[in-house]
Amino acid sequence: MSTSGKCSFYRDPQSLAIGRGLGYCDLHGDPTICDGDVQFCKDRETLRKQLLDQKGKEGSNNMEEGQKKKPSNYKVLVVDDEEPMRKLVVTLLSRQGHECMTASNGVEALDKISQNKVDAVITDIIMPEMDGITLTKEIMILYPNLPILVMTGHGKEYSAESAIAAGARDFIEKPFSIDEFTLRLNKMIRDSQILCQIEDKQNEMAFQLNKKSSEEINDLKKEIESIKSRLCSVYPRSR
Repeated sequence: MSTSGKCSFYRDPQSLAIGRGLGYCDLHGDPTICDGDVQFCKDRETLRKQLLDQKGKEGSNNMEEGQKKKPSNYKVLVVDDEEPMRKLVVTLLSRQGHECMTASNGVEALDKISQNKVDAVITDIIMPEMDGITLTKEIMILYPNLPILVMTGHGKEYSAESAIAAGARDFIEKPFSIDEFTLRLNKMIRDSQILCQIEDKQNEMAFQLNKKSSEEINDLKKEIESIKSRLCSVYPRSR
């Protein structure tokens, strides 16, 4: 604990006419005359414990806030044949700092994905030309690591199981709350980031193993050539 400076439990007096610089100490829950200098505290051990406890709570709150923070900003493709819904989802995403593109059906969505870098897709199910389930299946064939959130207002006709079976990472029914939408989107993005990290690690390990194997094979070849050379010098071929 610092032995100088103002104590965090010290309060400057608003209308206390008792000496300059004196105020109240709320450490014990009742007012006590105090000048706020911790080195003159009469109950320094209690003060130390209170400050440590306060610091621990602040650290816990900071951790919780960190967990609530959204993942890195993504470029998200929003696919829905209804313009008001597209605008709503784009507004929600933009508030979180994500960059958005839109498409009115699956065919247009595939065209957008082929021409742009897309980090995630949010798609409706019932759309003209190509529905969301078919779009999800096509994306999984062409871009198997692209996370997809399927949304629908026809929950009785289309279940989460059908969307997940097609390859979607998550499913949400309309109408949905902002909190639920944000929670599902952020979870999908975090899961995608973790999967990418795992895949990168696996690729790195495979590369290192292949590199090590190649080096071991080359060393073995050199050793064989060296043995052959020594044998030839000891047992020269007869002419």
